[in-house]
Amino acid sequence: MDWITCTKSFVMVVDQGSLAQAATRLNTSSSALSKRLAWLEKQLGVQLLKRTTRSLTMTDAGRLFYQRSARLLDDWQQLLAETTSTYGEVSGVLRIGAPLATGSRLLVHYLAEFIDTYPNIQVELHTITPGQLPDLNLDVFISKTLTDFNSASYIATRLFDFQPGFYAAPSYLEGKPDIDTAEQLTQHNCLLFGTHGHEQEHVFENEVRLRLKGNFTTQNPEALVAAAVAGMGIILVGENTVRRELSKGLLVPVLPSLRQPVNSAYAYYPKLDYNHVKTKLFIDFIKAKAKPGAQDTTLSSQR
Repeated sequence: MDWITCTKSFVMVVDQGSLAQAATRLNTSSSALSKRLAWLEKQLGVQLLKRTTRSLTMTDAGRLFYQRSARLLDDWQQLLAETTSTYGEVSGVLRIGAPLATGSRLLVHYLAEFIDTYPNIQVELHTITPGQLPDLNLDVFISKTLTDFNSASYIATRLFDFQPGFYAAPSYLEGKPDIDTAEQLTQHNCLLFGTHGHEQEHVFENEVRLRLKGNFTTQNPEALVAAAVAGMGIILVGENTVRRELSKGLLVPVLPSLRQPVNSAYAYYPKLDYNHVKTKLFIDFIKAKAKPGAQDTTLSSQR
């Protein structure tokens, strides 16, 4: 008996929901699994599973042990893969955390090519809330600069810059006077992103402040862009956020001289005793696709 084998068996039993199914997956017998579970419980001095003829239920101790051990086993497999692989043969799960706007309008576009380049990497894209602090369950965490976060356990590297501007559908602008000044924008219906209501103040370059109003707000970036394409109003987003719509003529820039100050997005990843090859491959890939220099890649931040 050893810790890794018995812990793997416990995790598999929980995942499969039965000894028989877990035994099949592990190519062993139910009796062998029972002995491993008994050994594990004896070593820990606690009961992990309540077993009846019809069901398996985790105890509180079992639930804690499962949550921690499943992650540790996955990290162990990643360590083995990264130690023995070359850059062209990297495999395993890459867990990415990103705000909804960045994930759905930017990363998904690049992830297809990333996975084609590294077909043995499995990607999990998790949605995080803006301002959320890094999570140790994630391999890489994408966010704007976290001013209240100064952890010696993490490394931060700049991924790209972004600078939101205004865009609208030709159908919305048709028949309306040209927009030549910032003040004229306040007379238009602006489709707003976030939870700050139908009237929001935004800060632009040269200390320009505008109070934008509109009849539509959403926290969903896909819905915001779709509403703009439908001609409902003007949106304030990054250029890369609407790259496809711009290339098809579905949206056009509005008053391009007026933009928000340049901001930066960072990748945060934990310092480890071994190199996270997958994480570094992903970071280098995104940096190459969204090169620095005021690249417009995320939805406007609220000020």
